[in-house]
Amino acid sequence: MQILTIMLGVIVNIVIYLSFGSLLTRKKGGELQLGMSLVVGFFAYYSLFFVCCIPVMKMFRPLSLLTSIWVPVVAVIVLAALLLHGRAIGKAVVRAVEEIRRHPVLTLLLVLIVALQIVIVTTSYNFTLDASYYVAGVATNVETNMINVYDPFTGAWQDHFEMRYFFATYPVSDAVVCQLTGIPALIQTKSIMATVVILLTNLVYFMIAKLLFEGRNRESVWMLSFICLMNLLFITIYTPSLFLFTRTYEGKAIVGNLSVMTILYFFILLVKEKKPRMYWLLLFLVCFGSTTVSSTANMLIPAEVSMLFVPDIVFHKRFKELIPYAVCIMPGIILALAFMAYVKGYFVFYTYPVW
Repeated sequence: MQILTIMLGVIVNIVIYLSFGSLLTRKKGGELQLGMSLVVGFFAYYSLFFVCCIPVMKMFRPLSLLTSIWVPVVAVIVLAALLLHGRAIGKAVVRAVEEIRRHPVLTLLLVLIVALQIVIVTTSYNFTLDASYYVAGVATNVETNMINVYDPFTGAWQDHFEMRYFFATYPVSDAVVCQLTGIPALIQTKSIMATVVILLTNLVYFMIAKLLFEGRNRESVWMLSFICLMNLLFITIYTPSLFLFTRTYEGKAIVGNLSVMTILYFFILLVKEKKPRMYWLLLFLVCFGSTTVSSTANMLIPAEVSMLFVPDIVFHKRFKELIPYAVCIMPGIILALAFMAYVKGYFVFYTYPVW
């Protein structure tokens, strides 16, 4: 029953992300790119959830209110995606199935690579403080029907919101799902979402490989194999590999793996193809969505975007791109400055009305 719950939860997440992404990535009359739509949809989902969550949390309202707001929003978006792009999604799935039939051996190897990682992630034991915080935070929000008001470790009421977690609303989404479905917090965080992160991360690896090898499947699968091997053998402290395989359901693991690689993917697209406006818009969504997953993104994402794009802009003298570049790094910088102001005592958000 537990395995069935996990499988169903993963499928529902994929459908939702694909719905969000299809509305953003597909032009009218064009083909749908499944991989890009899924990954962009992930960040779009958490970006929009952030917009809905922050006012409810700031106004000290219950989690059930957020659930009652968020469920209709998701339902409308999924319905709109099916009505507008249902046929395109179906064709994209058929193309993917045909690709699998043409390359059964490579597909089997690909499935084994990803399955191995999922087994490692969902069966590993993690006793770190951060790991406990994510599970306990979701469980506490569900049990108290509030949002980040009570300390996950002690149950004590906190008189103000901790800014390190206030804008990182990713775990609150898990709490909404648990409240809505009754799925235990441990299953939702450590099994369902960890599996989703592994799938999406490997999908981005594969998308990058397809770009680098110009669509050749054999080379792309072998690249994915060596990336998996590298991650398995490179689990040392403070590396993305460690976070990917042992702390998969933490926001830092998502930012350090999925966000970083997705930004690299769009960088390659912007260098190789001539669709800068659409890709810059999608890149901004990835950057903003990353800040809603973990506060680590506030520093890491602007640094990565700067290291990738500034040399390219200067070397090729495309100085007009400095504007979209600045827009992409702005969410992280603004939230980093907000955290610094909070630490310095310039403002505080209380968990009760202040008259």
